[in-house]
Amino acid sequence: MTFDVFSRMLQFSISPIALISGASLLLLSITNRLGRTIDRSRSLVRELQADEAPPFSEEHREQLRILLQRSSYLRYAVLSLSASVFVSAIMILAVFLLVFRNWPLQSFVLLLLFVSVCSICVAVLFLILDVSMGLHAMRLELKRHI
Repeated sequence: MTFDVFSRMLQFSISPIALISGASLLLLSITNRLGRTIDRSRSLVRELQADEAPPFSEEHREQLRILLQRSSYLRYAVLSLSASVFVSAIMILAVFLLVFRNWPLQSFVLLLLFVSVCSICVAVLFLILDVSMGLHAMRLELKRHI
């Protein structure tokens, strides 16, 4: 193994490593949003299960429907980002085989890069949908106070 081969391997691995790093940070943010959505759902359910029905119980039910939809969007975003990280890891393995074993995997590596980036794009779309639903829920909450 020469230094040139090793440096070539490192050069080809930069993109998948950057994808893993970026997707992981986005994944951290989205899982935090999902946790907050779940916590808010549990508190609304507790309020609805209280002995006395709250005066805004129908609004609480609508909030729960929105939170359920948001959780679904966030779950899809998490799955999409996880797929991106997995595909990027496979891409690193393919680069290793390409450089050290001279297997003709160039097209396969490009396909994996494309799939990984597309997965991140899909996750961002679901994040945008979640933010939109969150703003809708906030409007419902503030409607009675304005």
